[in-house]
Amino acid sequence: MSTRLKYAGGNRQVDRMNEDKLRSLKKALLYSYQSATAILADGREFRCLINPDQIKNIYDNKYISIPFEDICLNEKEISADSKIQIRKTTEGLQEIGMKPGDVFTWKENGTDWLVYLRRLEETAYFRAEIRRCRYTVTIDDTEYKCYVARPSTNEIDWRHQQEKLWNDIDYTLQMYITKDEKTELFFHRFNVININDKPWEVQSIDNMSSEGIIIVYLKEWYQNSIEKAKAEEDAAAEVTSIITEDEPAIEGPTAVYPYDKKTYTIKNAENGTWVIGSSKAKILQQDDTTVYIEITTGRSGNFELKYIRENEEDIVLNITIQSL
Repeated sequence: MSTRLKYAGGNRQVDRMNEDKLRSLKKALLYSYQSATAILADGREFRCLINPDQIKNIYDNKYISIPFEDICLNEKEISADSKIQIRKTTEGLQEIGMKPGDVFTWKENGTDWLVYLRRLEETAYFRAEIRRCRYTVTIDDTEYKCYVARPSTNEIDWRHQQEKLWNDIDYTLQMYITKDEKTELFFHRFNVININDKPWEVQSIDNMSSEGIIIVYLKEWYQNSIEKAKAEEDAAAEVTSIITEDEPAIEGPTAVYPYDKKTYTIKNAENGTWVIGSSKAKILQQDDTTVYIEITTGRSGNFELKYIRENEEDIVLNITIQSL
């Protein structure tokens, strides 16, 4: 009797039930119509079951069932790669190690899937909800495959004004992406990310609800050609004067905009006084080496910032006020 119980899974009934369920799963991996091959991120391949979600009935939402340990289908191909550490049991099984946040490839059709939510009530094998990754985003030169969907809503927000009736268009997205050090540092409010060559602005993030997953709430953003051109112009305007190793000079931007506030520093000189010979700008604070100025005019023009020393030649920086 002891031998029979051990073969069936152990003395506890729950262990025997788990063993029966695991045997049923492994038979299904061989004969079921819904059996598939999962290619993990490290290149290993294992058999699994991929079933549709019978409740939500959404094509991109499915369930994966896979043993905690199984035989690797392509062990010979990857065994030569010393970078992959493979843990085996005495029966030749390998620990698969699938967890929420992992992305795997469904080999039979080449689609990518994100492991979303593990079903903890299943203890005989690993079972989890998975989401299809149709898009790729790049963060710090690292590509992440992610699941993107419109938020579900049960009602339409209608507006009424002067006998006109219309409803607002939903310009938002939800993105599910693997949580790691890079994604946690990157995603914060008002950051902009490109999805399918279109910009989206981060409205909020949820990195606590799901293990291994960050849920990012996005709003459609725009590309303003005028704003982009101004940003490029600002970058070009932030030109500091080139200073040789021993030449006295004023260091700071030579191009500014109306009502800007800028800081300038003297190099290779001391014991002087800062002077602006124009009403277009004024000095807010100064000491022997640094001055903080404010542009007081709304018009374009030029003025000189001087560093004056007794019995020494004045050090002058020509500054241009550019038009808005």
